Amino acid sequence: MSSKRIILRLDEIAQINPKRRVKKGTSVPFIDMAALPQNFRDIKDNDVEIRVAKGAGAHFQNGDTLLARITPCLENGKTAQVNCLDKNCIGEGSTEFIVLCGIDHIDNDYIYYLCRDPIFRKYAIRHMEGTSGRQRVSWRSIAAYEFPFPQPNERRVAAQVLSLIDDHIKLLSDMNSTIEAIAQSLFKSWFVDFDPVCAKQEGKKPEGMDVVTASLFPNSFEVSEFGKIPKGWKPELLGNLVIPKRGKIITKATSIEGNIPVVAGGIDPAYFHNQSNVSGPVVTISSSGNAGFVRLYQQDIWASDCSYISKEQSTLVFYWYLLLKSNQEKIYFMRHGAVQQHVNPSDLMRLKIIFTNNLEIVSIFNEIVSPLFIKIGENNLEIQILSNIRNVLLPKLILGKLKIPNVEEINNKTKVNA
Repeated sequence: MSSKRIILRLDEIAQINPKRRVKKGTSVPFIDMAALPQNFRDIKDNDVEIRVAKGAGAHFQNGDTLLARITPCLENGKTAQVNCLDKNCIGEGSTEFIVLCGIDHIDNDYIYYLCRDPIFRKYAIRHMEGTSGRQRVSWRSIAAYEFPFPQPNERRVAAQVLSLIDDHIKLLSDMNSTIEAIAQSLFKSWFVDFDPVCAKQEGKKPEGMDVVTASLFPNSFEVSEFGKIPKGWKPELLGNLVIPKRGKIITKATSIEGNIPVVAGGIDPAYFHNQSNVSGPVVTISSSGNAGFVRLYQQDIWASDCSYISKEQSTLVFYWYLLLKSNQEKIYFMRHGAVQQHVNPSDLMRLKIIFTNNLEIVSIFNEIVSPLFIKIGENNLEIQILSNIRNVLLPKLILGKLKIPNVEEINNKTKVNA
């Protein structure tokens, strides 16, 4: 492996805001800032919206890197590689994205990982301009970033090694999405569509359900403010069943890196700490930022700018998570505030839901879906371990400081797959 290092500018291997065109008024895939992950490479498919193209903002295709340029998104590490579009499709996104890609497309992966390098991020943050709270880094500053470039084969091998880790993370994440979708489907069948009640009303046996469990469901409906609901069930305020609690904010000045997720206003953890203030599993609801977003953590967390339903209040945590997810839109409509929207614990207590009068049904359901969520938890632990390994390797690989065995063999495979 060559040890030669040449100091070059980023724009000598990367295009910054390459020309991509969409036709104004047509329907295009749209990615907003909230969809950009902080700690992962890939944008989730269900975070891609279809909107009417305005012709403004960022435009990108698969392989491009999206870099958030505005505070606090840049500091929080919102950076992603686009891999969620159809072939030859151009997407549109936030005006606060800088788009990067390789002058040689084989460098696309390397450029993405370079943008995740802590040294690059510190450079970008240091070059932010503007008034407090609305600072941005310019594309010109990004283009002028200088560092010792590894040779082309070293760059591409480094990117391939890191990509293999992220590919496995994506596989585990996709598996978790599928597993959770199964649990959500069962919840909808029992507690939204009331399939067991419908079956019994028609004199049929509920599908996929044992006799004892089926006997717990009524065989008729009654009218309520929600329309027809199972007889004996009733509309109920969430605050009469569980009491959401408010987390405690940790300031960046006192934060310490660790393995405990700090849950604040984002879809991903804000950062990691070495202490927890809530035991998992726990359901969290973001108070600000992506206000109203419901998430389940199966590990201990530090609940920061969010509300949570503690383990002490209910052991039926998987049921409560699916119930709140099924009411996600209602929770979003509870948001208030002119400058920054919030959802507070008092708002959540006023959420009205349909609740069964027979807690045994809820308990049985929670037991049925528990193995599914335990598997999700195991996958999440593996994701965290892989993410930590990637984060340790990334700075060394990006600058060619870590020698990869059989580099020529891996490089030849890279060329074949390109």
